[in-house]
Amino acid sequence: MTVGHTGAVTVERRDAIAIVRFAGPSRANPLSVAVMRDLVAAARLFEEDGRTAVVVVAGRDAVFSAGLDLRDQATRRMTDGDLEERRVLAQTGRRLLDTFSGLAPVTVAAIEGPCLGGGLALAAALDFRVASRSAVFGAPEVAVGLNMAWGSLAPLAAVAGVQVTRRLVLAGDRLDTAQAQAAGLVDEVAPDGAALHRALAMAAPLSAYPVAPLRMAKRALAAIVQASGTAAALDTDQFVAAVGSPAFEASLARFAETRLKQGE
Repeated sequence: MTVGHTGAVTVERRDAIAIVRFAGPSRANPLSVAVMRDLVAAARLFEEDGRTAVVVVAGRDAVFSAGLDLRDQATRRMTDGDLEERRVLAQTGRRLLDTFSGLAPVTVAAIEGPCLGGGLALAAALDFRVASRSAVFGAPEVAVGLNMAWGSLAPLAAVAGVQVTRRLVLAGDRLDTAQAQAAGLVDEVAPDGAALHRALAMAAPLSAYPVAPLRMAKRALAAIVQASGTAAALDTDQFVAAVGSPAFEASLARFAETRLKQGE
């Protein structure tokens, strides 16, 4: 079943397991505002669903996601719209993470290739992560003049640790799958092209558990690692301020020039 208006998000049900896949036309599989809204719509299909035990989230066959779509017209409106419009647009990513992290079913990311920026934030908001051997993890926001927003820092630090999160966000380091697994960010490693298959194998025994106790245990664990309310409240407005900065506008211009030269 295709969800939303972009044609990029599909939901497939396999008994007590569901697969939510987002696969846009660009090979980098970026997160546009429209795709994020369609992902939220897909996640909300499970809000009153008492039978789904596990939701597996996957991107394109070779790319999970390179993050926020800098070519998206809505992204560009964040730099020149009025304050309220910019805040509404900036909250889309936050809504995406809140919706997926708040799902009652257990969630598993199936990660192939780049998992960067907003893609990393989405993966960190899920319960488990399965990655192919050639996957790569990074947070390039600071380098292009942004903060790591969407309420993503606390979930990322909860799974990868504060120091690894500093390396990703502040130093701009990129981690390969072995490094990400050592940090606790990756739970299972799969051969290239087999992340979804391995994620479904992880989901299979979970899907056989009684659904209610599984969901109750997940909810109790989520309460333990709840994000700081102060940090969560601030980062959207920090993002709104950042996208209006000359540094980010220059990054957008460089990005557009690069894509033009590449003929994309």
